[in-house]
Amino acid sequence: MAQGVLERILDAEEQANQIKLAAQKEAETLLAQARQAAASLVEERKEKARAEAEALLAAEEQKAQQEAEEIRRRGEEQAQALQKSAAAQIPKAVHLVLERVVRRA
Repeated sequence: MAQGVLERILDAEEQANQIKLAAQKEAETLLAQARQAAASLVEERKEKARAEAEALLAAEEQKAQQEAEEIRRRGEEQAQALQKSAAAQIPKAVHLVLERVVRRA
């Protein structure tokens, strides 16, 4: 009878060891899966941040281009206005020069 009890105890200890080993193996597997999931999530977030940064940069470049074009357009308008104003003054300037030349002669 003692032999049977001893064998059951040994069997129970072996089962406990097997359960313990299986639990450790499962814990290691779960830990590896969690690390992989975390690494994937980090990489996904990095890629998303990169894409958002590129989109923001593209939008800012577009905005800067539009502002530069507007500044160029206004500059051309101002130059044309100055040119028109100067052209309108040419006859008056010619008249003044001729008037001075005639007075000296």
